[in-house]
Amino acid sequence: MEKSKYRILILGGGAGGISLAARLARSVSPDQIAIVDPAESHFYQPMWTIAGAGLVPKETTRKKQSTLIPHGVTWLRETVISVDPGNKKVKLSHDLSIEYDYLVVATGLRLAWEKIEGLEGNLGKNGICTVYDYNQVDYTAQQIQRFQGGTAIFVMPPVPIKCAGAPQKIMYLAENVFRLNGVRHKSKVIFATAGKAMFGIPTFSNALAEIVKEKGIEPKYMHKISGVDAEKKEAIFDVTDADGKVTKQSLKFDLLHVVPPMTAHSYVAESGLAFEAGDQKGWLEVDKHTLQHLKYPEIFGIGDVTGVPNSKTGAAVRSQYPVVAENLLAVMSGKKPTASYNGYSSCPLITEIGKVMLAEFGYDGKLMPTFPLDPAVPRKMMWHLKKDILPHLYWQVMLRGWA
Repeated sequence: MEKSKYRILILGGGAGGISLAARLARSVSPDQIAIVDPAESHFYQPMWTIAGAGLVPKETTRKKQSTLIPHGVTWLRETVISVDPGNKKVKLSHDLSIEYDYLVVATGLRLAWEKIEGLEGNLGKNGICTVYDYNQVDYTAQQIQRFQGGTAIFVMPPVPIKCAGAPQKIMYLAENVFRLNGVRHKSKVIFATAGKAMFGIPTFSNALAEIVKEKGIEPKYMHKISGVDAEKKEAIFDVTDADGKVTKQSLKFDLLHVVPPMTAHSYVAESGLAFEAGDQKGWLEVDKHTLQHLKYPEIFGIGDVTGVPNSKTGAAVRSQYPVVAENLLAVMSGKKPTASYNGYSSCPLITEIGKVMLAEFGYDGKLMPTFPLDPAVPRKMMWHLKKDILPHLYWQVMLRGWA
């Protein structure tokens, strides 16, 4: 029977929520822990780029959520409406109200498709595709595999977004497929990014700039997508010049891989849990090392929802959740949190079928390579790591609270 109060309430049953619950359930009685998440399925999203190129079935990335909830932990299949941190209550869908002693916010982020004018109702049509939605992965693979030439545009919106390397990964895979299918010579590939460079870390950005040059891909910097004209097959961008002046520019496409801006869910700010100003405005207000909320010591954050200056990836979650578990248990024991997250994130950048550049870094762009190799060199062994080893570790190790 579901209770109206839990000692630990975890909002979100994604990578962070499940892994943390599994970890905590070894130290706290599982019946004192509850996870709030309405989703019946759980996805390993890092594989959607490979599936989106038609190289693996998307179904391999999906498991039933019921098989992943740690034994004894309560699963509340509801949506978060609001948090009342002053009274330690969470309002859920179906007029449910749950009290907590300690709260962990792990609800990820929201894909703000509505911020691209003209996109509504046109995703999955007229060559407009994405790997950021499970239901669109097959259409993306179809468009890439059946491409007969023309202009293929791959969009990168302003950061922060989850897996900031994915807009490039699918581009490199598509370009490789075009070559294999004999249509590359009559294809123009454009990378239209809102950023000033190929990547946020110079070591990798410089290497990727050479790669796009070698492949004949045209980068267009400071191009922020703002709209789509599906009938004319035109993507509309806000282009910022060197003087900061913004102008509109339309680019014709035959294939458009679109990635939307991303935000925290609205309840985070509406409940008074978000930063109110600065670079992290709207994101969960936590200390970047302890991941403890700056106003409410009984609240912690994990994953994409957190307002920390890192890259939002599954690898970041893998480094964060042991820190949250240790610090939460410390606070529950009346001690100060001492475990520290160093901003680690990893982005296995697929540069072609069978090769990956493993970018690992922490706060302030510090390189944090796991292997004693030049991290800016794409390697076959890293493709094997990305495609075969990491998914296994995710399902069998991380989600069980061991990573």
